[in-house]
Amino acid sequence: MSSARSSAREHTNDTDATAPQAADLVVLGGTVLTLDGASSRAEALAARDGRITAIGDDRSIAGLIGDATTVVHLDGRAVIPGFVESHNHPTFFGMALAAPVDAGSPPNEHIGEIVERVRQAVRDRGPGEWIRGYRYDDTLLSENRHPTRHDLDPVSPDNPVILTHVTGHFCVVNSVALQAIGITAQTPDPPGGAIARDERGEPSGLLIETAAFLANSAMPSQGPEQLAEALLLADEEYLAHGVTSVHDTGIGLIAGQGELDAYRLAAGRMRTRVHGYLFHTLLPGLDDGAPEPPDRSASTDRFQMTGVKIVADGSIQGRTGCLAEGYTCDRREHGMMLLEPDDLARRIAALDAAGWQVAVHGNGDAAIEAIIDGYAKLGAPQGTGRRHRIEHCQTVREDQLDRMVEHDILASFFIKHVYYWGDRHRDVFLGPKRARRISPLASARSRGIHFGLHSDTPVTPVPPLEGIWCAVARRTSGDNVLGPEQAIDVEAALRGYTIDAAYLAGEEHIKGSLEVGKVADLAVLSEDPTAVDTNRIRSLCVDGTVVGGTLVRRRDGLSVTTGGAR
Repeated sequence: MSSARSSAREHTNDTDATAPQAADLVVLGGTVLTLDGASSRAEALAARDGRITAIGDDRSIAGLIGDATTVVHLDGRAVIPGFVESHNHPTFFGMALAAPVDAGSPPNEHIGEIVERVRQAVRDRGPGEWIRGYRYDDTLLSENRHPTRHDLDPVSPDNPVILTHVTGHFCVVNSVALQAIGITAQTPDPPGGAIARDERGEPSGLLIETAAFLANSAMPSQGPEQLAEALLLADEEYLAHGVTSVHDTGIGLIAGQGELDAYRLAAGRMRTRVHGYLFHTLLPGLDDGAPEPPDRSASTDRFQMTGVKIVADGSIQGRTGCLAEGYTCDRREHGMMLLEPDDLARRIAALDAAGWQVAVHGNGDAAIEAIIDGYAKLGAPQGTGRRHRIEHCQTVREDQLDRMVEHDILASFFIKHVYYWGDRHRDVFLGPKRARRISPLASARSRGIHFGLHSDTPVTPVPPLEGIWCAVARRTSGDNVLGPEQAIDVEAALRGYTIDAAYLAGEEHIKGSLEVGKVADLAVLSEDPTAVDTNRIRSLCVDGTVVGGTLVRRRDGLSVTTGGAR
């Protein structure tokens, strides 16, 4: 990255030919990483009416301070574009934050600890009231298995319980919940899913893929008001970590139509900008091949519906990601497709014809092949403006990356797989050769593929700085390096969470880099991530977050004044 400081570049609405209007916001006294095409740097910037109006040295930008200007004194800190999270689930995230049972690991090391949390939640609720819990991960529990109804029943004889897996692809329910859902030993597996059964053929309580979706749809729905409050909880967490834009990839997946209603109720209170991708089962007409076209009349600068999300397969750690070769732990097991390839291709074609951007979840390379085949059938992409995507794209092969280039297919990589599940992918699910290639960022970048990086929260924690560290260091939770040849440099990783992520939603012209005329969405970092040791990147702090030129979040110690006072 160039270390040269840029001179002031100004765009102002002058009241006369010589006196530029004062800025609403000035940030000065540090390093401004613009992430523009030239990788230029500066010392300061100014914004007015929500847009960046000038970037330059401290002296020139200080001249734009007026009596009412908010001045952020960096004192050596760094400013970057606000992070763009290219694959998240805000409603699901907020529901997990508000749930009575935290089933995650940490804090739970054993199934018994989760059961105790369920027991405590039952004590606080009346008979018949549903108990929800989130984020359990069988691969992190000492028993190395999913909980079952037999674990839950003794502490919840009168309350239906549902615990959702950290991936969202499974859930575990107790016997009362099975009865409420209508699942018995005679219930057949739904298409694209499975009902796990014990040695007697009775449901064990574990529901897989579409069977888990069935359980969620059978629960008493949370009202739009509750879901709106969940969105606001998620909003606070995003801002705390410098995330100013989020791609909600699967609106309706957890709570159906109520999620859209929740966004309408939360309008005006959410500060994070959201691009929505509607879960495909909620789009009228798609099953019949004639989906409704996008209606963007209600779009605002905080929320707009961008595309449609399809789930093609499951997760690698759940052994439902669809692989061309079998799982290392069981070569006979290849995972599953949630949609048959022909049906997937039909849906992609219908959505493309109706004018939707399409985002398809694909973890296993067999599923990725089916997704690429579906996109390839659309014909040559040149000049069409398509920006169709593959979500997670975890085990994409080199030949498949070549095909993605040929058909101009974008990717959003779930880079945090490397840290959170890399060791198990190597030792249990994929073996060393395939595991070292998960999220092959260097291979994608060498081909010029546009990609974003993401955390898939609530599957893994939000902080983009952790994701950037994962992309650069490729260290696992066991402190092993996994596929160092697929690591990228810090600037490339930053771009995966800013300008390149914005590209995935067709917004690179208004956000993702700090340039005059773009929205003034900023993250203030405790230090310049390009100037610290790689292992320190994940521990850097987000000291301030700016959305549309307004400082919406700051940590103690960040000096902010009004006008010229200090």
